[in-house]
Amino acid sequence: MQTDVKQVFYFHGDSNSLGGFLEEPFRYIPTPCSVALSSAGGSVTQRAEPFNFEDLIHARASYTHVSGRPTKRNGPWTQRVSSVVEGFSLLGRVTADSLAAQVFIEQPEDGGGPRRISFAGSHIRNLRVDGRPVTPVLNATLLPEQHRSEDVYNRDASVNPELPWPTLWQAAHRQSAGLLENRSISGWARDRFGWIAAKENSGEGSPEGYTLCSLVDKLDGLTSDQSAGHYIEIPDLGRIFLAEVTIFPQAVTLTMLRAELGCAVSGQASAASAASNGTTEPPS
Repeated sequence: MQTDVKQVFYFHGDSNSLGGFLEEPFRYIPTPCSVALSSAGGSVTQRAEPFNFEDLIHARASYTHVSGRPTKRNGPWTQRVSSVVEGFSLLGRVTADSLAAQVFIEQPEDGGGPRRISFAGSHIRNLRVDGRPVTPVLNATLLPEQHRSEDVYNRDASVNPELPWPTLWQAAHRQSAGLLENRSISGWARDRFGWIAAKENSGEGSPEGYTLCSLVDKLDGLTSDQSAGHYIEIPDLGRIFLAEVTIFPQAVTLTMLRAELGCAVSGQASAASAASNGTTEPPS
């Protein structure tokens, strides 16, 4: 029996490759590759072969992985969550060679300060819209240059999470404020993302509250009426959102591509999503 354990960490992490739903008639988009982490930690990996759903969504292969362990007996505790989709195609109009979401989180020991995070290895490779190359411009704070070459398939990789949690809120505020300064963005985008900047300006926001940001600051290769920030509007298809990070006080989800379809096919779909959470008992 471990008599010197002061805190126990309850791990929580999950990863999925694809998913969503379509309407009229309603049906779910199956998830070919998905894993979840045991509350005691450990390691789980799953791979899936080529996937094709109604000739609408295709993936050549997908890979998901979760792992969690204590660095020392009483912390810190680290979690890694990875999701990769290769050879992605949405209606043949949005394609990518590879979409990869990877999240490393470190929960400090009691009194060790805020939890820290890294998105090392996350990427979008050879993105094309209607055959045209689109280059995501990555946020240098959320995904520093030295972290972009991380191999998401290396399960033994050791990454030191460096970003304190409040940095995520600050990045979200800057991105939201930047969108509001762009007079050409659509009204729906102002309504969808403008509250993030407005909430902090009014004093209602908090680094500990819910917010949303993206690893992508802008997209090169598209006109201003097609894209702003991390989203793309595609006629007769819908809206595409890239590398979205949803942030809660103790949890984060990174989704590399999310689609809101509004054409002959309506519904929502996502590709390469990784989520991480967890808590100590007793609380820090």
